[in-house]
Amino acid sequence: MFPRIEDVNNDCGVFFMLNRLTAASAVTSTTTLAAAIGLLLASAAAVAQTESTEAGDTSGGLGLQEVTVTTERYKATVQSTPVAVTAFNPDILADRKVTSVQDVSAQIPGTVITPSTGSSNSARIVMRGVGQEQGGINFDPAVGIYIDGVYQPRINGSFFDFFDLASLEVLRGPQGTLYGRNTSGGAIKIDTRRPELNEFTGSAEVGFGDWSANEVKGFLTGPIIPGKLAFSVSGVERYHNGFFNDPYYDHRIGNLKRWGERAKLLFTPWDNFEATLSVYAMQDYSDPGVGVPLQVGVGVVDPYANNSFNRDLTRTEIFGPIGQSLTNNGASLNMTYEPMENLAINSITGYGLLSIHSTGSILWLTAAAQKTGNGALNLGAGGDGRTRDEFYSQEFNATYTSEKIKAVGGLYVFHEEGRAQTIIGNPQNIQQRLTDAYAVFAQATYNIGWGVGLTGGIRETKEFADFTQYYYTLINHPQALKDQFKGTSPKIGVDWQMTPDILSYASWTKGFKSGGINPVPPTANTGVPGQAGAPQAYGPETSNSFEIGNKLQTPNHQFRLNTALFIAKYDGLQLPVFFPGTSTSYTSNASKATVKGIELEPTWQVMDGLQLYGNASFYTGKYTQPFICTSQHGVFQQCENRKLKGLIPGSETLGVDYSPPIPIPGKVHLLGQARHTGFYYNNVANEGPLVQTQAVTLYDASIAYNDPTGHYRVSLDGKNITNKHYVAAGLQLASPLIPSVTGYINDPRTIMVRLQADF
Repeated sequence: MFPRIEDVNNDCGVFFMLNRLTAASAVTSTTTLAAAIGLLLASAAAVAQTESTEAGDTSGGLGLQEVTVTTERYKATVQSTPVAVTAFNPDILADRKVTSVQDVSAQIPGTVITPSTGSSNSARIVMRGVGQEQGGINFDPAVGIYIDGVYQPRINGSFFDFFDLASLEVLRGPQGTLYGRNTSGGAIKIDTRRPELNEFTGSAEVGFGDWSANEVKGFLTGPIIPGKLAFSVSGVERYHNGFFNDPYYDHRIGNLKRWGERAKLLFTPWDNFEATLSVYAMQDYSDPGVGVPLQVGVGVVDPYANNSFNRDLTRTEIFGPIGQSLTNNGASLNMTYEPMENLAINSITGYGLLSIHSTGSILWLTAAAQKTGNGALNLGAGGDGRTRDEFYSQEFNATYTSEKIKAVGGLYVFHEEGRAQTIIGNPQNIQQRLTDAYAVFAQATYNIGWGVGLTGGIRETKEFADFTQYYYTLINHPQALKDQFKGTSPKIGVDWQMTPDILSYASWTKGFKSGGINPVPPTANTGVPGQAGAPQAYGPETSNSFEIGNKLQTPNHQFRLNTALFIAKYDGLQLPVFFPGTSTSYTSNASKATVKGIELEPTWQVMDGLQLYGNASFYTGKYTQPFICTSQHGVFQQCENRKLKGLIPGSETLGVDYSPPIPIPGKVHLLGQARHTGFYYNNVANEGPLVQTQAVTLYDASIAYNDPTGHYRVSLDGKNITNKHYVAAGLQLASPLIPSVTGYINDPRTIMVRLQADF
């Protein structure tokens, strides 16, 4: 089951593994960069191993940093944690220019993180082909985001900017045994900096660049009562002009305006107890996400939408008085009590309040607001929507660690109230959702000896849903539906620490994503004569994930290679389907699916000041149960065996981090990174080439200078330096004649100068 040590250390081992998987997955267009990573770093492992043996050096003087994680709820390193996890400390994120959640995807194998269509502040996060791209109160994410241990239930407002980060952990695959709600695809854990009890420290950063970009970040911490009570305050502000040009009024579209603040108090009255209170706020007044028309429907005149990608992707004919505002406020209280050395009792209390106000024309966002042939403007229908979502969560858990046993168990409670209202437009409506979720969980690892550990875990979840819709311009009474969902999420695993530097593991995990209730307007065609539309429930989505992995580093810790191979089978996959014989869609447990893949994460500290890093993933996945979906022409068809939307068949990242030995005071730091992603589908039917995301390679680079004291830094950073434009996400409206296709384009080349001071 596990690879032999001699196979892993062989010069050609990784190269052979990559080529075998590439052939099996038939992703020939993505192999060049992956092969380069595999061959280069596998050879590097052998060289580093030889150098270490010849020199007799196992001290790790040039060794790679060990990043501490709490993936299994107790402290460990990435290399000693038997799950597929990638983790970063603030130094790594700063060096690689990762400034927000959106930037993380290049550092994680096979991960898609983009704005959802029609929005600039909702995160579409897909891991191993599993995710959620629709925002609002009725759609739960499959990849959970946690801030200081608190689950964030909405994808709206998920583009958190990193300005006081202590660590970032990204877990791939189902995490139902230990984490919150609905983490069937993975989890992103963001932990913010702990206040300093005994000294004042801080940092400030300003940045400016093209597109009139400017950024300001600040952090300050210190004691109020030395050793007992401390505070920290932090803030970030980001702005840039829009990346698109409106050709009719000659102004920029897509401005970014975002702020965030956080204040924390740390109280440690005794050596075995501490409490941290955190309060945060985010304000986002950015323009809504606006796409570029690639193909327009019958009756719409747009000479620039030429039914291909060969149009100017830096301009759009979609414009108008559209706007949005978002505020995301919250708080958390984390308390830890250690009655004995190996036992910790923890409480995590969370609260959040999300408010969204959007105005504008729905039809503009679907490529209908175009200049017509006679010069008149087809404005479409206006709309005004408001959303309010409030949640509370409470978790109690206890962790125990000893030489033989590591264990965690706990209780989780979650309550959420959401309200969405369309004030202007037709039909006007109010939707209200109430959710109560309860879970108990436990997981333990027992060391049976010889470096072998056995893990068992389970989580029992029960959730209650209460939904009401009120279409008061269509019907004179509310329509309501209640339902409940429950699930069991077990985990079984074995890991073997063969040597201090080699860990292998195998696991089976069951994932659970709760069911929900669809809003269905009373005028919707349900396929049953005389039956009005009404709320429609759908059931939970479950998965069985089998994974084997290997974490290897050379004795001198200069080379590291982490691999994971998995197969995940999904049942009751939540997909949009249609009422029989109608064109009315709703979410249903439409199908089953299978996803297979391999992920590699190599890092090589070549010499003092020179590091190569990378990642690669190769996936294949398809729907495995018959279900009906619609073609781009609105024709119903059987969609079994179609490929999963959002699943990248092949992706590779290769980075170079170099500090040349220049005889000047201070230090120069150079970084270069290439990221290749293969072609993937953005719709279930796999139809319409214009709506799909094409294969693309992007390049980033930076140069930085640190003064001799290490307190000051200036950097010049460039992202997408070749200024590549492509469709990162797409929206297609089916039509019997000509489907309407809107592409949502990636960010162009951006250049930033940043000045940072630490004190």
